[in-house]
Amino acid sequence: MKPQIIQAVLILLIVVAGVVGYLLGQTTVQPPTAQPTVTVTRAETRTVLATVTHVLTSVITTTQPTPTVTTPQFVGTVKVGALLPMNLPIGTLMLKAIEIAIEEINNAGGVLGYKVELVYYDTQWSGDKAAEGYKKLADEGVKVIFGVFGSHEALAILDLLPLYEVPVIASGAVSDAIDLKVLGNYELYKYWFRAYVNATSQAAATWDLLAYLSRRFGWTKVAWIYEDLPWVIPHALYGQNRSKLEGVEVTISIGVPPDIGSFTDVFAKVMASGAQYITWQFSSTEDYAFARDYFIGQIPLLAVGGGTYAMLDVFYNQTMGAAEGLICISWGFPAPITPKTMEFYNKFKQRVGTEPLFTAWYAYDSVIVWAEAVKKAGTFDVDKVIKVLETSTFVGATGVYEFTRSHTAKLAPDRIYPVYFQWQRGKRVVVWPFRVVESGTKLLLPTLKDGTRVWLEIPWP
Repeated sequence: MKPQIIQAVLILLIVVAGVVGYLLGQTTVQPPTAQPTVTVTRAETRTVLATVTHVLTSVITTTQPTPTVTTPQFVGTVKVGALLPMNLPIGTLMLKAIEIAIEEINNAGGVLGYKVELVYYDTQWSGDKAAEGYKKLADEGVKVIFGVFGSHEALAILDLLPLYEVPVIASGAVSDAIDLKVLGNYELYKYWFRAYVNATSQAAATWDLLAYLSRRFGWTKVAWIYEDLPWVIPHALYGQNRSKLEGVEVTISIGVPPDIGSFTDVFAKVMASGAQYITWQFSSTEDYAFARDYFIGQIPLLAVGGGTYAMLDVFYNQTMGAAEGLICISWGFPAPITPKTMEFYNKFKQRVGTEPLFTAWYAYDSVIVWAEAVKKAGTFDVDKVIKVLETSTFVGATGVYEFTRSHTAKLAPDRIYPVYFQWQRGKRVVVWPFRVVESGTKLLLPTLKDGTRVWLEIPWP
């Protein structure tokens, strides 16, 4: 009810209360003068109250009608599928993101008037299970499949795509080998799309920042610390070429196992190599040991890189502040990237209790992209939807999607691009790309003073 109406009703109630009180008083108290006595019965008082109540009811109902909730009327149901490693936390978070996207779509009337229904299959992080799940979901009549986080899972299902013609929009599976298959035989693998970037694009984004730092501070020597797993190979190949173009020497490359317990010897080798800064890439729990020993060793080199856990908002406290100064990549971040970014972030965090892991951002976007493509095509016909995906741009929570010839999201500052932030006093301060860097931002640069590492605050950019 509007404030003006509430105020008017309250005034009327006060007036009524006064009138009723007066009338009731007339039945028991005689005036002290000789004027004629007015006698009002309680029946008459009830009549007055009933009349006033009727008036008030009329005012309220005519000025503030009861709101009606409109439920979308669907012409039918359309099934979509998801292949997710539900034995891993990353799989459950991706599922939550997909469910949020589908809920939003259905609340807005569905897709072409159809209510979207999700059917998911637990891949258990297995290629064989992924292939089994793809066939099962295809047999159930799903129009599209989301998820597919692991590259080994994606490679296991690729040859099934032309047999079932059910498109996949993955939110992981970064292996460049997948892109080569799409480029090598389009007709067979045209059903594959990645609403994320490949490994080479990941490396390119990191080197964009490394190259800028090199030019800004005159650094020409970098040390590379990486997780010794196959997914890093494209990073190595790209880095070899890009470093030469940028005039930067990779002084030392050190591969570490995912379960490494100490970086003490690693940092000693880095310092001995003469490196001026560090880049690092991890996907497991190495982040914690890295941050701890970076602090304990008082390493006076800026460290720029990526790790699954270092990007999360709880990492600083989990390391008891040892993460101070680390610059971390984040594929999906609560910053004004698109109009959808903060809306999704807040909804996910409120519903799940934690912020979305990077794959959850892209799982959400994959559903949004598919729904918009179908609407634009005006049909669920797979070939027509593929053409729309190939020729259109789509605004998601993580950026703007434009698919390359290999059907992966294009990497560019105005398309899909990561955010780099630096841990500063417990906060994630965005430092790259500049279009989302806040005015007045400082960059912390480490240096040694009397054997102790101190942080210099540099105006940024």
